Amino acid sequence: MAGSVSVFPSPEELSRALAALVAERAAAVAEAGGRFSVALSGGSLVGLLSRDLPAAVSATGPAAPERWLVAFCDERLVPPEHPESTWGAYQAQLLPRLPGPGPRVLSVTPGLGPEAAADDYAEQLRKGKGFKRMRKMAQGDPEWVGMGHGDTVTQNCPPGDKRLSPMSPER
Repeated sequence: MAGSVSVFPSPEELSRALAALVAERAAAVAEAGGRFSVALSGGSLVGLLSRDLPAAVSATGPAAPERWLVAFCDERLVPPEHPESTWGAYQAQLLPRLPGPGPRVLSVTPGLGPEAAADDYAEQLRKGKGFKRMRKMAQGDPEWVGMGHGDTVTQNCPPGDKRLSPMSPER
């Protein structure tokens, strides 16, 4: 699907197509002897994946979710139980529904300040087997953002932007 845009008439059709794509990519990586790794955003993607992905993947074999490595590309520095936590949303909606033990998940460590949390997460990504290609995302594993109507995860906040302040009312 590189270089293409797909438009679906309904969220249900998007969810089915997305689940099939994830299952196909996981199987292709497994067949090549690798470990499927993916960076996910929050927003409507959580619900889209939760709807059809559990039924689309096998509980056993080289492409089973327990062999996946999952990271998040738009996590906020909040505890997992916070309503704006991407990790918390996947923990509540998708991961318990996947067959088998589920994937290895890299997440922001709660309780760290912004710089320490960023350093810690970067180190997790560096050490995460299967995420070595993350440095070359265009040639590597998929990163899915802004999949649903109204998602704004692609908004850019440059360093120093007031929206990045932990106390900003605009967050």
